[in-house]
Amino acid sequence: MKKIALVLFSSMLLTAGACSNQSAGTDSKPAEDSEASKKPMEMKIHLHYNNGLVIFNDDWKSFKKAAEYTNVNLKGTAPKTSTDSQEAFNLMIASGEIPDLVHGTKADLTKYGKEGAFMPLNDLIEEHAPNIKKYLEDMDGLEEFATASDGNLYFVPFLADGQAQQGWFLRQDWMEKLGLKTPNTTEELYEVLKAFKEKDPNGNGKQDEIPYFSRLPESLGDLTILWGARHDLYLDGDKIQYGPNEENYGKALEGLAKWYGEKLIDPEIFTRGAKARDILLGDNTGGISHDWFGSTASYNSLLKDQIEGFKWETFAPPENTEGERVEPTVRNPFGDNAGVAIGHSTKDPVRVIKYLDFFYSEEGRRLMNYGVEGETYDLVDGKPVFKEEILNTPDVPTTLRGEGSQIIFSYHQDFEYEKQWLNPIALKGIEEYTANKYFAEPLPPFSFTEEEEKKVTEIAADLKTYRDETMQKWVMGAEKVDYKKFQEQLEKLGVKEYIELHQKAYERAK
Repeated sequence: MKKIALVLFSSMLLTAGACSNQSAGTDSKPAEDSEASKKPMEMKIHLHYNNGLVIFNDDWKSFKKAAEYTNVNLKGTAPKTSTDSQEAFNLMIASGEIPDLVHGTKADLTKYGKEGAFMPLNDLIEEHAPNIKKYLEDMDGLEEFATASDGNLYFVPFLADGQAQQGWFLRQDWMEKLGLKTPNTTEELYEVLKAFKEKDPNGNGKQDEIPYFSRLPESLGDLTILWGARHDLYLDGDKIQYGPNEENYGKALEGLAKWYGEKLIDPEIFTRGAKARDILLGDNTGGISHDWFGSTASYNSLLKDQIEGFKWETFAPPENTEGERVEPTVRNPFGDNAGVAIGHSTKDPVRVIKYLDFFYSEEGRRLMNYGVEGETYDLVDGKPVFKEEILNTPDVPTTLRGEGSQIIFSYHQDFEYEKQWLNPIALKGIEEYTANKYFAEPLPPFSFTEEEEKKVTEIAADLKTYRDETMQKWVMGAEKVDYKKFQEQLEKLGVKEYIELHQKAYERAK
């Protein structure tokens, strides 16, 4: 009954909001006008992600500037002390007090949208959001990505930009000291890791080097590509495949278990967490990693005065055991799977969608990517150029997030912002990976029926849990690798149906 009441209430509000706007000529604004409201007004927002690293700040300058354009001032409702973003979202939903705007994942926003917590946006966008509408019409795959299984859009997504995401890095100064050549194959990478472990490249007389390390929890899954395997769903021509269900995945886990047993992989790779780069590079013990280009290359500047001769440089993906050179990570415009929804009880949904539409305009996009003109950037020949004081900060993205820009909200990111602060080593790596087309083809957006979505979600959770737990046990040596048993269990968990459902969705999208 609660669910039905919410849906009915949502529909009544949506109809009332649209009618009141159409009947009152003073509220209607031309498409090019950025005002969402004739008079200044306040809206509430729940925005809390990365377990409290990003929580909406009422004083963010970018949103204060947006208020000058739109006449709408945002006030955050997410708890400032919470360090669990999912819990904060769940508590907000459970309270029934849904603010005007809610940031969340696609999965959460569509799930609770179908239950009535958030408004369907199709008609609102069609009638009152020309910028969002244009994106939905012009951007391949966007409408399929954002549409729920019931045919409604419940959120306006954040869209990433660019292609390069992660790449390989190694201690070039260690390579030169040991007289080593850049590894060109998986076998050569193994030999370099062994040399880093055994030949004391940091020169302190101890065997304390950590040849391979990562701060990213998915890192070992990405390394399966070295044996021609994939860690998840992938596109093989016109076929959707599930990498762990293929023989090469067993070979990859055997290889990784061997490397871990020989201490070529960080013994704490499953537990060290986000500070791994800071700790191991700062201690002059980390040798090779696979990570984001921009932030990882920045350690050349951060550590140049701390470690004499420090060189931390990119190299091409090693040719795997199948003779392929593949970078499994690629920036998908929909890859963050997040956006902003409109709460079911908002008093004027028309003004709310107009507010969100501003961030898909030229001014709104520039504001969210570069900050406030005159403070963080200047327009030079019509293009935004960051001020020197921004470019000279140790971490430009973090600096911008402190102003309210470059957060995951509801707008289209601009990769040109990143090019301005990337150091030459990162740019060189990005250009090499892009020019040589190392990137694996990204998965297309999938649109499922309601019944399919329920089944896919259920199977995916079981597969992921089993895959990750098994990988950790096998790599750490707690159990011997038994791929036949692993594959039998995947079948029991429904892997074939999981692949078939994705294939059907892919065929429909085509």
